[in-house]
Amino acid sequence: MTRSVIDAAELAARRKHAAKRLNEHIKLFAAYVNAMAIAIAGAAIIVPMVSTPAAIVDSSRAAWFTASLA
Repeated sequence: MTRSVIDAAELAARRKHAAKRLNEHIKLFAAYVNAMAIAIAGAAIIVPMVSTPAAIVDSSRAAWFTASLA
């Protein structure tokens, strides 16, 4: 093999590795955002029920739930 073929293969392997690393970072960020949305939704439902059980329907709870869906 010539040096240019080796360099091209090495360059392709490095690009592939960099793309995989970027994809993993994106997946980790998406998992983090998903977990935060679930936590906000859980807090929007559970906290008002624990603090004041009579206040099942509250505008701030609906706002937090809507924010978690966004």
